[in-house]
Amino acid sequence: MGERKRSRVKELGLALICVIAVGLSAFSIYSTYQLYQTTSIIYKHPYTVSNESRAMRTRLLDMKGFLLNIIAESSGDLDTVQQLLEKRYAMQYDAIKVITSQYLGPVEDTAQLLAAMQDLEETQAEALPLIIPMNREDTTQYVEEYIYPKYDAVYDALTIIIDFADSKVEGLEHGAANTAVKAIVSAVILTVFLPAYFLFTFWHERKNIREIRYRESLFDVLSANVDEVFLIFDQENSVLEYVSANCQRVLGIPGDAVMDDMQLLAGRVTDEDQTAFAEFIRKPDTKENNSVDIQMRFNSGETRWIKIRSYPVMSGNKILRYIVTLFDQTEEIVKEQALKDALVNAQNANAAKQNFLSRMSHEIRTPMNAIIGMATIAGAYIEDRKRVEDCLEKIGYSSKHLMTLINDVLDMSKIDEGKMLIVHEAFNLESVMESITSIFYPQAVDKGIRFSIPLIDLTDTILIGDALRLNQILINLLSNAIKFTPENGTIRMEIRQIQKKNKHVRLRFTVSDTGIGMSKEFLTRIFRPFEQESAATSQKYGGTGLGMSICKNLVTLMGGTISAASTLGKGSTFTVELGFDTESVAGDELSHNHQALDSLKVLVADDDRDSCIHASLLLKNLGIRSRWVLTGLECVEEVLEAHKTGEEYDVCLIDWKMPDMNGIEVTRRVREFVGPDTTIIIITAYDWTAIEKSAREAGANAFLSKPIFASSLYNTLLTVTGIERTMKRGTTDKKTNSVLTGRRVLLVEDNALNQEIAVELLKMAGMEIDCAGNGQEALEQFLAKGDSYDLILMDVQMPVMDGYQATIAIRQSGHSRAKTIPIVAMTADAFYEDIVKAQAAGMNDHLAKPIDPEKFYQIIESFCATPVSGD
Repeated sequence: MGERKRSRVKELGLALICVIAVGLSAFSIYSTYQLYQTTSIIYKHPYTVSNESRAMRTRLLDMKGFLLNIIAESSGDLDTVQQLLEKRYAMQYDAIKVITSQYLGPVEDTAQLLAAMQDLEETQAEALPLIIPMNREDTTQYVEEYIYPKYDAVYDALTIIIDFADSKVEGLEHGAANTAVKAIVSAVILTVFLPAYFLFTFWHERKNIREIRYRESLFDVLSANVDEVFLIFDQENSVLEYVSANCQRVLGIPGDAVMDDMQLLAGRVTDEDQTAFAEFIRKPDTKENNSVDIQMRFNSGETRWIKIRSYPVMSGNKILRYIVTLFDQTEEIVKEQALKDALVNAQNANAAKQNFLSRMSHEIRTPMNAIIGMATIAGAYIEDRKRVEDCLEKIGYSSKHLMTLINDVLDMSKIDEGKMLIVHEAFNLESVMESITSIFYPQAVDKGIRFSIPLIDLTDTILIGDALRLNQILINLLSNAIKFTPENGTIRMEIRQIQKKNKHVRLRFTVSDTGIGMSKEFLTRIFRPFEQESAATSQKYGGTGLGMSICKNLVTLMGGTISAASTLGKGSTFTVELGFDTESVAGDELSHNHQALDSLKVLVADDDRDSCIHASLLLKNLGIRSRWVLTGLECVEEVLEAHKTGEEYDVCLIDWKMPDMNGIEVTRRVREFVGPDTTIIIITAYDWTAIEKSAREAGANAFLSKPIFASSLYNTLLTVTGIERTMKRGTTDKKTNSVLTGRRVLLVEDNALNQEIAVELLKMAGMEIDCAGNGQEALEQFLAKGDSYDLILMDVQMPVMDGYQATIAIRQSGHSRAKTIPIVAMTADAFYEDIVKAQAAGMNDHLAKPIDPEKFYQIIESFCATPVSGD
């Protein structure tokens, strides 16, 4: 009975619990339904209104902020602007419909919003035709004054609606919270009979948390010992979830600080990499691994290279997180860059060597061509003393030019300083032109090119400047002209005097050709080193592209200008302007008192007008009457007409090559009409030997080479008219110098050939020579008869005792003249340090080999100025 009663109580208790449970369940269901209803109301009405209003306000601010840009992007197209704005109006009106249908507040609020939006639309529609033609400044002023207030009205209406919706949401949320509390209480009471489940769930959750913390601690230990910083970025919430413990050590930024403000990383990025970094973090939906290399500044002031990688963590097709790593790769980049720099330096060194060799080949071969060519001509005309002398003169000139090039290479002081010295010495422009023609006229003839050097308004040929550098400039320009001008082409080098003032003249050298020409693009870089038109040009014509760069540098050093003009396929023109000083020639060699020349009447025949004018000017300066014609037929007719009237021409200067009739044919016809009384001089470009026989058979009296200078014209006229020649051209012979005659020199030289050359030069000056083969012999001879020597010429590199040792020994000897006797180093050691070393050893001067005879005599004379007493 008792058990049944207890069972009944249990059943009643269980039933009560069940009733209570059912009641609590019903109450929980009812509370949940109320919560659902409240949530539905929030979602369907105030929440929707709030979201739509905020979205509408965002679009409104976007329209306001980019209104000017929308107008500017339309390029003045009203329809385009209206279309863009109408799209945005449509979106706004759709939002207003939603707001109006779901808004729980006063109807006046939505009506005010609609009216403000319509007012904005109408105002903008009326303003667009006015503001689109305006400039940006006027547009901005108009928009701010008339349109932006309309935006503000819409904004204010939206703010009223948002505030009401938010307050409504808050009220409903409060009610929902109360309902939720009731539901929770009922649910807790309902589930008290499930403590085991909750206990199990709690225990399991704690285990999971401990596992996660344990793994995080392991990850912290790992990251603390590596040089790669790890970050975990929550994509959904846009926050950092994790920063590895090594952030401070690797990046110099505390991990907590990065967690609080991710912009700390961006602030460390250098300015030049900000764009790349911004592009990297601007890819939130990238489902592939991504990386970027940037430079970051550290607190120490050092800038280091950081590689950033990102790895997306996916769930289905959605990105939940990004794992980002930052790695300092400065050392790897520095090593890689060092290897690249080493490679570049090696390549540059190799290129420099190749360019140097190419440049030397380009520079040295040109004068060598003249030397070899003149030597060949001299050998062919060995019996013709005058021709051999002319060849030797040109060989000497080219040799000096070649020696200058070698000196520039070997003179370490010039190479170290990166500059070249320009001399200021007197020279004869006629000699420079003879050197030029001797080099290029044979090349032009071999290639079938017409080559001429007209002189225009030239009054001075004795100039003060750097003749070798001028020669080098013209050689480079003419070398290119010869190279790039095809057969039957024309090359013309015009020399024009454009200014003369206060013993200073300015000459313009214009080298033009009818060659392949250059493009306009190449003209902009023609004066850069190693530049050529194309690889095909380089392959076909050769060369290194150094010539124009050399010209540019030399012209600049000489204070001049250089320019180029060209048409592709038609030819090129280079213009160089240089200034030179002039000096009066002692005893003016062209001043004369020969009345026979004054009475001459000369006819000039040349198809080049400038050449005719130049020749006539020279003749006028000599006091000679002249006339010129441009064809062979005109020449014959003019001579015949003068013969008929009794006004005979005394001299005819006839160009060999004229288009209608060559000079030989003109000579033959003139002789037929006027007989032998008129003197005929054939004018030709340099080498007239090929036509000499036929020209003399036709009746020619003499020949005159182009370009025509005053001195050569004067001397030729003196010769052909039978008047004693009063102007003698320079010769390479060194006349006996009274200052050096009888002087005794001790020549110390171990090379037999060099000794022979020096002995001959000294004998030509009338000196007496003793020779020694090494420094020891020189010391012994000086100690034995030092009082008889006026000078010691000392080689440096010698066996037994070199020149430095011998000089020191002589200076330190007890001889009475040990300290005073002049000792001149005569050596092939031509570096600047060699000159310093010679001075340190006690030598008075330095003379570089190969010996320049003129400088050789100047140095000797400078130490032997006091006349020697006769024995």
